[in-house]
Amino acid sequence: MFLRGHLAAPGGIVLALGGGGARGLAHVGVLEVIEEAGIKVAGIAGTSAGAVVGAMWLTLGSAAAVALRWREFLAGGLMPRLPDVRLTETVSSRDNLLLQFARRLKRSAVVALALGRTSLVTHEEFERRLAFLLPDQQIEKLRLPFAAVATDFETGRPVSLRRGRLVVAVAASSAVPAVVLPYVLEGRGLTDGGTVADVPVAQAKELVPRPVVAVATGERWPEDDPEAITIPRAMVRGANMTHQVLRELQLQEADLVITPDVGSLHWSEFFRYDEAVAAGRAAAERAVHRMRALGLRRHARRAESEGGGA
Repeated sequence: MFLRGHLAAPGGIVLALGGGGARGLAHVGVLEVIEEAGIKVAGIAGTSAGAVVGAMWLTLGSAAAVALRWREFLAGGLMPRLPDVRLTETVSSRDNLLLQFARRLKRSAVVALALGRTSLVTHEEFERRLAFLLPDQQIEKLRLPFAAVATDFETGRPVSLRRGRLVVAVAASSAVPAVVLPYVLEGRGLTDGGTVADVPVAQAKELVPRPVVAVATGERWPEDDPEAITIPRAMVRGANMTHQVLRELQLQEADLVITPDVGSLHWSEFFRYDEAVAAGRAAAERAVHRMRALGLRRHARRAESEGGGA
């Protein structure tokens, strides 16, 4: 049953905005194109960064306002300073695995102290930063149906948050494991939705019975020489393979898939804002005619794909 106040004239598309940290800034460029083309949006389901940008668009009223708020956020130094724990080929695979981690972390005393903590960012710190981007209001009062998708930390199942405080729902959807503690909502510990629903297509389909346009901003890893790959990199690569297969299966249920060319951006590289937004614009512009057609379509059909490199 749809929430009262969200009923609108028929037509439009439902957006499924994927996670990816800084890569999710590409959603701003996609929304710019949608606005300029006059394409109606009937609802938004977002995971992690997709939930943040989608919620900002619904509350601030335009992609231009979202872009301005992000620039103010980044210029103000409000982004949490997190350690860069990427494991690269500069660490020898012959070394002890714990030593490899220690070498990557020893440059920051803050990280050394954090090793004894349950998370690197507290809920208070996280919500204070989100509050700069989002107003404190109820999801039910948004101008369109919205869902922030999180993961049940106990069962591993996706959870679609469609009621309650917007900031808290978006925070739960964005709570990266080990970086932010799970949020306890309605008796469930909720963490980053990208764990099991990187692009929330199923949740978008449940939100409004309209064609779903998915925007995938997942990571793309570089090619590796099997003879030279490090042990930790091999472990991460294996996990990424599983995650990518799951993402591709979920995307098959969308009516259109837009893939901005942001796969090479690390999730923490928010300073590459302009690059991410431009990639989102470019991918959306290539798909604008199909999005417009889907917005006028009576029933959703098979999935199509429009990308930029991933």
